[in-house]
Amino acid sequence: MPIKADLHVHTCYSRDAITTLKDLILYSKKRGLNAVAVTDHDTLEGTLKVKKANGLTLIPGTEVTTRNGHVLALNLTMPIPKGFELAETVERIHEANGIAIAPHPSAFLKSSLGSGALQKSVKMDAVEVINSSAFPFFLSTQLGRRLATRLNLPQTAGSDSHIPETIGLAYTIIDANPNVEDIIDAIKRGFTVPYGRSVPIRLRFKKIVAKKRGEECFLQNFSS
Repeated sequence: MPIKADLHVHTCYSRDAITTLKDLILYSKKRGLNAVAVTDHDTLEGTLKVKKANGLTLIPGTEVTTRNGHVLALNLTMPIPKGFELAETVERIHEANGIAIAPHPSAFLKSSLGSGALQKSVKMDAVEVINSSAFPFFLSTQLGRRLATRLNLPQTAGSDSHIPETIGLAYTIIDANPNVEDIIDAIKRGFTVPYGRSVPIRLRFKKIVAKKRGEECFLQNFSS
């Protein structure tokens, strides 16, 4: 059965996001998602604290900071250290039975890997070709698709949401059963179709304003 999944969502366990775990579930269901990947920066804490998802498949993940840019790591039960070279980071993700996706590879103002770092010798599993918060959106999408085609890699989409209202603006239709193992296998095999649109201007401003609140939320989570 087709699964509608947002494969790139941040919660307030990221310093720059304000989405609570309750909001994560609420807005994911509201957007008609069947699955969501929690990809906070360099931590699995948010994913591990979700106790009940009300029929929503939660894909544990993180956005890992490497020396070359960010990497989405999905299907993890253990954190991946930040600060390593891309190739070593991807190797560690695979050793942990996860998959590595290149997020927003062609977006400006983001810690993107870019086409220079993404050579065929680095065993990525997919390329995020649609990222709702990427700028400029249409050019980023076009270049992302071109890169995925050149590398012969599956294509995914994610909202890169940092506030509740943007969850599900981009999503991936995945031909899989609604469980993490089948979803991950389907992504690796390329049974994916990316969809999505850009974050509206008013929500981009809200994200900027909310950044300070995200820092406060983050510090509260990790001091408790």
